[in-house]
Amino acid sequence: MEAFPAPRLARDAAHPAAPRQSPAVPAPPERERLLSRALLDLASSADREPARHAACLIEYLGVLGGRPAPEVVAVVAGRPPVAAASGRRAEALRELEEQLGEGPLRDCLAGAAADEIPLEETGAARWPRFAVRARELGVRRVTALPLPAAGPEDEPAASGTEAALGALVLYHDAAGPQPPERAVPARALAEAAALHLRHRRVREQVRQLEHALRSRIVIEQAKGVLSERFGVTTDGAFGELRRYARSHQRSLHDLARSVVDRAAPDPFRKDARPPER
Repeated sequence: MEAFPAPRLARDAAHPAAPRQSPAVPAPPERERLLSRALLDLASSADREPARHAACLIEYLGVLGGRPAPEVVAVVAGRPPVAAASGRRAEALRELEEQLGEGPLRDCLAGAAADEIPLEETGAARWPRFAVRARELGVRRVTALPLPAAGPEDEPAASGTEAALGALVLYHDAAGPQPPERAVPARALAEAAALHLRHRRVREQVRQLEHALRSRIVIEQAKGVLSERFGVTTDGAFGELRRYARSHQRSLHDLARSVVDRAAPDPFRKDARPPER
């Protein structure tokens, strides 16, 4: 998993909800205003890169949770995944999970349900080695929030648990549960971040489908050109197009484009042996 430097709070147009300092939990009206702006920014910033998205999630959580805030790790899945950590202890815990092969972050990325987990009880049973090491670092409780790949409006997965698009894990020094003014923003921010990632995934799928459609259209056009040129069937023209692309180590789409654009007529005349009808 690729590490990402711990972010610093910023006050700029890209992060309108982040003040210079947040010494305590904001008053309810101010917290609601900041939360609304943070949710909108996380959910709607379509062009934000995954690493910056993870860092922004941590920044907003620090602002809305007040001080002292728990250390946090946010991960956006991908190849490779990217991670942001709010402090050295959080980064050390993330690396510890990689070494041990167990922990709340790994469970979140696998699609486990959101949960608040005391390390001396549930955590010790679920991640025995991680829990011991985390307690040595002063952590008594974790909040594990997956960034789900499916929203409440989506159909449930046909089978099994779908891997999450990311994860948000908070490490608490206190053993007791978080107060609502801390817990609610964390869950809301995680869902907004997940919404952004789901939209990003859909846009990528649409781009891939559009590219495949354009490629298919060009290949069909090239088949027609070669069929007319050599007096063969379109299936025979496609076979010749594919044979030539393989023997000359060219992509089928690029070769088809050159045929349609009349940029490569000679090689086919010299090398191609049109199949019989």
